[in-house]
Amino acid sequence: MQESLLKLLRCPLSKMELRCKTISTFFKTYGDEEMEEINEAVLFSEAGLVFPVINGIPRMLIESVYDYAGFLKKHLPDYSLIKEKIETDHAVLLNTCIKNNSKTKKSFEFEWSLLKADQNDKIWHEDTSELTQRFLLETAAEKNSFANKKIIDIGCGHGIMTTKIAEISGLAVGIELSRAVEQAYTQNTCKGAHYLQGDLQFLPFETNAFDVLYSSGVLHHTNDTRSSLLLVEPVLKKEGRICLWLYHPQKSLIHNLLLQIRNITKRLPIKAAFVFLSVFLFPFSFLIKKLKNKRSVNYREEMIDLLDSFTPEFRHEITHETATEWLHELGYHTIQITTTDQFGYSISGIK
Repeated sequence: MQESLLKLLRCPLSKMELRCKTISTFFKTYGDEEMEEINEAVLFSEAGLVFPVINGIPRMLIESVYDYAGFLKKHLPDYSLIKEKIETDHAVLLNTCIKNNSKTKKSFEFEWSLLKADQNDKIWHEDTSELTQRFLLETAAEKNSFANKKIIDIGCGHGIMTTKIAEISGLAVGIELSRAVEQAYTQNTCKGAHYLQGDLQFLPFETNAFDVLYSSGVLHHTNDTRSSLLLVEPVLKKEGRICLWLYHPQKSLIHNLLLQIRNITKRLPIKAAFVFLSVFLFPFSFLIKKLKNKRSVNYREEMIDLLDSFTPEFRHEITHETATEWLHELGYHTIQITTTDQFGYSISGIK
């Protein structure tokens, strides 16, 4: 974690600045440049919450006191008292976050563990070199308009898009619910890209912190898409640009059948769901894409597709009209559908 990211971070609850107890630092290489970063630390909130920094990544989840208990016990002599006070002061909130996030964290962590960037795996069947152009198409903006802008990538997953955004903006922060963020941070080669583990419904930033809010295929995987939008958009500055990619409804018997199958797979343990999808769905999807696209289909890429559709606990479909209405209600203008395909669409607007 760079000092510049620490300056941006706030308590997810109070939005107050955090106190940092640095435990260790290290040097991370970006091209020809080496930068000293915080490797291990504990961040303290005025609200009584504690957040560890482990392997250079701030773990800003409300439930981090449980998820990283081993690390916190090692570095906080009074860990038991801190945990007890958090449980007393924030019992309902802790239980809600655990309930909403537990399955989703496991789902996305497993999904992105399949991606092998060193073997040139594509992201949603696009080469990584094409991601910058995809970002520009989805946001409906020129490349030079992002220079010197602060951009947040909510639900960054593999983190490659965050790096591409940072290359054209100078600063991009990728936030990811699962430990997939560890791979994103390790593989990042752009010093302007920063990563943290956090919950989009409790963003650890103050209001009006970013010039651009980008979130691709994430809000619909929360318990309530509209509520999640209301929780994330305050971090965007006035006249800032928002860009969301969402699933839209499909009028198809096959699609409806797949949704029924999803009702089964989303309840299975993630590895059991993986076996189910590998045996019963992968052969058919593989063959269809092979015949339709007349190209080789990468097993890992296809399994990431299937896992993304069939294992997250939540998966909502939002019509173009509904998403447009939501942004209008929030005072956005210049709202437009910028890209669309069989499964979903991008919508962009100005605050």
